[in-house]
Amino acid sequence: MVQGEPVPLVLHPALSKYCLKFDINAVGHDYDLPNEEFTCPAVYPPLSLLRLENHQGYPHPITIDASSRSLSTGITVQDVLRTIHEDLKKPSRGYEWARLDIEERAAVDGAFRERCRARDELAQGPRRIDFLRGRDRLQILPRLAPGPEILPLHALEE
Repeated sequence: MVQGEPVPLVLHPALSKYCLKFDINAVGHDYDLPNEEFTCPAVYPPLSLLRLENHQGYPHPITIDASSRSLSTGITVQDVLRTIHEDLKKPSRGYEWARLDIEERAAVDGAFRERCRARDELAQGPRRIDFLRGRDRLQILPRLAPGPEILPLHALEE
């Protein structure tokens, strides 16, 4: 396999079928999933490094590393959820904002103002979740049909 080469991966059903809601204010990352699913490999074949790309407004790819607990089994569902959750909470950067046209900026700003009701939240500015423009479900990972879920992601070799 060549570094950066697209690899067809089978995505764990917890990441595509359960329609998990992201809440950047939530403390936990377990999304009420049963532990046996939460600790399963996120993709097959198992990988220790994975790069997710979203072409629906999210400002950049997300790189997921296997946690120290899951190095032997590869990236787990928990690793994916934790990494996405933490990335969504990060403040928007100037270069991410600068890449948007005026309509996209208005949509992101609208999502930010809808999400934030309190003055202290508004003072913190947009977060990366706001680039999803109100989409807060794990459906940012594509569903493919018919047949088994095959997700073409970019695998990065170590």
